[in-house]
Amino acid sequence: MNAPTTPPSPLEARDPSHARVLKAKILERITDLSRHLGALRVAMSEFGEDFELEVFRAAYKSQEPQELNRVKAVERGVDLLYNYIAELAAFGLQLAELRGRHDDTNAHRDLEAMRRAGVLSGELTKRLQRLRGLRRLLVHEYTTATAEQVHESAEILIANLPAFSEAYREWIKSGFSSEL
Repeated sequence: MNAPTTPPSPLEARDPSHARVLKAKILERITDLSRHLGALRVAMSEFGEDFELEVFRAAYKSQEPQELNRVKAVERGVDLLYNYIAELAAFGLQLAELRGRHDDTNAHRDLEAMRRAGVLSGELTKRLQRLRGLRRLLVHEYTTATAEQVHESAEILIANLPAFSEAYREWIKSGFSSEL
């Protein structure tokens, strides 16, 4: 990220110290993405080659701790990777000066801001917003969450994280420009 060919972010002119901190956090998250994406893929493969819903549903409803732990590996993987998406969005928007340092956490708003800035397509934003809604349900309404919702969230994440990551890397290359 600090390569000479990468232009500075808008925030660097006003607050270079905070910009350095944000870029370090971004680098940590981006570097860690593939490790956790691989772990989620492995966890999902425990339920069949194509992450079979019926197999996942049976484990989700099981009373066996080993089966529940297999489900929890998928749930945790989804939660962690979703959190990385939300954090990367917030950090990038701060560097682009499209989000204030002390603004309340709001992934819905941040994803929409990335769409408006031209970082994310409308379709990718829509899918990530669906993931955000499912993740909120799984974390905050967990007693009513279903196997189908966990399954869908994992599939959305696996299918869309590479596109998010690529779009984000292009944004980095632009110096977090809000005019991509």
